[in-house]
Amino acid sequence: MTRVTLIIATLLSLSPVLRGEGRGEGPAASHVATRPPATVLYLTNLPIPRIGTESNADIIKALDADGCEVRTIEGPQPPDILKLRREIKCPNPDRLFILPEGYRLRQNVEFVRDGDRVLAMDIIYPSLPKQPVPVLMEITCDNINRMGNGSLLFCRDTLLEGGALAGFAVAMVDHPVRPPYKGIDDPMPESLARMKAAVAKLRELSKELGTSDKIGAVGFSRGGPFAAMLAADGTVQAALVHGNRYDYLDLLETDPMFARFEKAWGRRDENRDRWALHGASHYLTKDTSPMFLNTSDAESPEYRHGLERFHDALTAHHVEHVYQVDADGRGHRVTTDPATLKKIYDFFHEHLK
Repeated sequence: MTRVTLIIATLLSLSPVLRGEGRGEGPAASHVATRPPATVLYLTNLPIPRIGTESNADIIKALDADGCEVRTIEGPQPPDILKLRREIKCPNPDRLFILPEGYRLRQNVEFVRDGDRVLAMDIIYPSLPKQPVPVLMEITCDNINRMGNGSLLFCRDTLLEGGALAGFAVAMVDHPVRPPYKGIDDPMPESLARMKAAVAKLRELSKELGTSDKIGAVGFSRGGPFAAMLAADGTVQAALVHGNRYDYLDLLETDPMFARFEKAWGRRDENRDRWALHGASHYLTKDTSPMFLNTSDAESPEYRHGLERFHDALTAHHVEHVYQVDADGRGHRVTTDPATLKKIYDFFHEHLK
């Protein structure tokens, strides 16, 4: 196992992730520069190749000028990202960023509006790379604060940091559904259009940031369906998709959310088109991009069923994909297995090169 793989595996030590049904209560977040300043933990002397060629001094100066509080952490051992997030004392824990050396931060980049709600993203990217780098775009699991420290700790989500250490630019984008989130992705297809706007914004900024137009979508829990939809119609070049529902016309009879869906969309047998709009399987085309499907043997039955049926749909459409169910008992969590993590990042490198 390479040192890089070990670092990524350490940073991607993910455990139970918040289920989507009851989260996101509260007022809509408008991501503007009136919040307390961001805190940046800038990691130096890491035992991995440096991609950004700009000096640490110039990057830190620019972060300071942008109002960030910068704290330098020197390697060479990989830090415990979750421990840093848990123990750090900063003005606004929901604006805490961890950057490998050579990377810059672009905050609060607006990509679309939903009435009075501004949907924005935060981008971590290598500064002045020798060649353009692809982007991994993660769809947040927090409908109020896309970088909410509480949510990231609860979900043990270090996907952004792991992606940067694996050589990608990374972006965390607002979830398209405004709070309160009740486990229903409405309105559709407007919510999907908002995610396409995020992809378009990243491509618009590619020359300025030194990134390529190759983008991979990452989705876990409530982010999974939108990552799959973006790959289904070829908006992104690859996607990482976890357990969830991907065809609302084919749910388990015991699905605990069925009554809520029926209340929102009407009886399924009388409103099949509306139900279908919410499932990624509905959007599959001849241009569908490759996907990596991963879950656990201890995932909830409705999520495990949903991913299995999505695998069947991808197979029927002759879509290149990986379908891996890990016999690890981890439940609704992201894998921490180094071999699987390496497969995931190798998958993205292959399809975004």
